[in-house]
Amino acid sequence: MAMYKREWGEGEPVIALHPLGLESSGFAGFGKALARRGMRTIAVDLPGFGRTPVPDAPLSPAVLAAPVIAMARAMKTRPAVIGISLGGRVALEAALTAPDAFRSVVAIAPYLPWLRFRWLLAAGYLLGPRTADLFPLEKIWPLLRWLSGMLENIPQLRDDEIAQAGARLVYYFACPATRASFFATARELAVEPAEGENGLWTRLPGLAIPAAFAWGSRDQLVTARFADRIARVLPDTPQLVLPCLGHWLNGPHHRCLADAIGDLLDGPMRAEAIRLARPGRRRLRAVRLESVACLLEQSLEAVPVRAYRR
Repeated sequence: MAMYKREWGEGEPVIALHPLGLESSGFAGFGKALARRGMRTIAVDLPGFGRTPVPDAPLSPAVLAAPVIAMARAMKTRPAVIGISLGGRVALEAALTAPDAFRSVVAIAPYLPWLRFRWLLAAGYLLGPRTADLFPLEKIWPLLRWLSGMLENIPQLRDDEIAQAGARLVYYFACPATRASFFATARELAVEPAEGENGLWTRLPGLAIPAAFAWGSRDQLVTARFADRIARVLPDTPQLVLPCLGHWLNGPHHRCLADAIGDLLDGPMRAEAIRLARPGRRRLRAVRLESVACLLEQSLEAVPVRAYRR
């Protein structure tokens, strides 16, 4: 399957995967930041989202990862793969399935299967493409278009392309196909086994390429509490925490994330390659997380304004 893509910059390739319901336009800020470092960002619309058609198969992480792997294998240079939320889960799936196709993987607040309270996910079995029929939002599409445009122009969203893409999702939900893909993917994530032969937590120790994880201290959706389990199965994998970052609606702090990920991709995938904040470390249970400095809190002499403004 050919995926719709957007590209920024030239140099070492980086495939970027979007959160649930969004599409590739959200990586414009990332693409510009990585372009300044001599990297080429290829952001794609995952199957069923944006301009990429939905496949005739359940929208599981494996199905979403398959065309990403095919794209990587068609490149002359092995790319890194990065992803946010759903995109982070798909990036991990691609790296686990085809480690030969990628040089590294960075998962940013990735969705990970719950190990506790899984009974809360039982409702996921009720979700699916037909769930979209319960919300006939196409009947009010002019209102949704107006609301989406108004949200995009909120000052807090102007410096955050991911948040702007989230605002556009309000309008995209007027499309029955987009709603169907959203609920179908949400169902596959909810019912995905956590452990066992096909469970992600069972497979993660076999990750065979350099990897890193990034979390936001203000993220209340996918919290840094997952870092404890990641440290148990991947003890040598760097994990970063950005004190200024939430899951979305980060405003200009979105540049802090792009800069930290750029440091990771520039360096040897070690925490020591990152510009760390003072004191540089925090502990969550038994996990040592490297705390990344906020660009906006540094002096303009240390970090030029152009480094984080559009």
